[in-house]
This record gives sequence, structure tokens and C-alpha cells, in this order.
Amino acid sequence: MMQFMQACSDLETDDGKKEVDTPWPPFMREEIWADRVKLRKGMKNEMSSFKSRENEIEEMREFVHSLPLPDQRRLFQIPRDEISEIAKDRYDVRQAYLVVLCAVVEQVSNFKLTEYKLDGRGDEEVNYENVVDFDKRGGFTLTKGDGTEEIWSESVNTFFDFIPRLGGPKLMPRSKKEESKVEEDEEGEAKAQEEEVTGLRGQSFRADRRLIRLIIARYFAERIFARFDKHKNKDDNEGEITEGVQKLELSGLDKMNAEREERKNSS
Repeated sequence: MMQFMQACSDLETDDGKKEVDTPWPPFMREEIWADRVKLRKGMKNEMSSFKSRENEIEEMREFVHSLPLPDQRRLFQIPRDEISEIAKDRYDVRQAYLVVLCAVVEQVSNFKLTEYKLDGRGDEEVNYENVVDFDKRGGFTLTKGDGTEEIWSESVNTFFDFIPRLGGPKLMPRSKKEESKVEEDEEGEAKAQEEEVTGLRGQSFRADRRLIRLIIARYFAERIFARFDKHKNKDDNEGEITEGVQKLELSGLDKMNAEREERKNSS
């Protein structure tokens, strides 16, 4: 199992030593860590697709704000069950780690009740974490606050500020303190320690919660990309149609002028 932990050494992970002491049978622990690595590698391989959209972020932000409020809110909805389906179908995560992820999704949906400190690293991630909300009817969304359009717009802006992080360079950046700790460790196996919660035993699964929020953010971003691309293609098609009509009108005018000139010469 240690080789899988080491494969995650460039990321903030849960304290592996605690997981070794869990009551899970060894084969299950191996499968969980193997799939943890698989999920992260799969997500890292996709970062370039988000990096390639960075120059369009401000245009997309403006586009989303221009949509009617109900349309905006539909862009930022993901059913809770969809997260495990993405992990299974897109990243080939197996049953043991799916069980862990389902438990972590439950934590994220009730995060305020856990009394854990915020998981994020860096202002953008912390701010995004603060606006991720859960609605029993619609699943994960962005916080609506008191329901005013102003609060919603702030949440949307916070999400767009986070989008560049989806493109890397790190999948889940460490804090400066944690980066320094890793650099000082000669064997490169230093792990970010979990912040313990008084009265609770075991690990907090902070890194897995960060992964869940990343899956949510990517789902929202991909929906925005698709809606924006459809809008752009529609504008391009309308532009081509308009240009075509104009050319037809010009050709018609040219023909009329030519006929008029011909009649004039014949008379």
C-alpha cells in the first residue's frame, strides 16, 4: 500500500498511517489506495482541457450573468448520486473506494455539521469551498444566501475566480507550510497531517473531500463550456446567414443595376 501513498506524494493526502490501522482487510486497503491514485491521475490528465479555456473565462462569466436567473441556477446543479457515477464510469473507480467516496460526499453535503476546519488551500479554493452548497431537492449547487440575485451573482463570480485552478499546474496545491515540509523531507514521503477534531477518532478524509469538490467544480465548468460553445456557434451561424443574405441582396442589386443600364443604353 505504501507505493500507492508515495504515488500521491505530490498531493495533500490523508495520513496514511491512520489508514493502515483501520479495520479494513489488507486487500481492501490496497484497492482503495490504488483507485485513489487512479482517480487523481485521471483528473490530472484532464487539466489541459480546462487550461485551454482560460482566455475565455471572462467572456463566459459575462455570458452566464446575461442568462435568466433560472437558467444560471440550472448550470450549477449536480445530483449527489452523479458524483459516484462519474467516479465509476469516467475514472473506473471500483466498489471499495466508491463506498469511501459516498461517505465523503455525505460529509461534504453536511460539512457544517462536521465542525471541521475548511479544507481548501489558497484563497480561490477556500472561497469556492465557502459557496458550495447542498440542496436536498437539487443536489450540490452554489449558495443562494438570502435568495437575492446579488448574493447569487457573488457566488457565481467566486466560482469563475476558481476556474483557472482547474487547469493546474497542481491538481490539489498544498499550503506554503506543507510545501516547505515536503521539500525538507529527504525521502519525499512526507504527508500533510490531518487537522484533528477534538473528540473524533480516525482520519477526516480532507483530501478526498477536496477531490469531491473538484469533481463538482469540473461538472459545473463543463456545463458552462457546453452552453457557451452552443451560444457561440449559434452566433457564428447567424453571422454566416446574415452575410449570405447580404451577398444575395448585393447580387440582386447588381443585377437590377445592370438591367437598368442595359435598358438605358438600348434606348
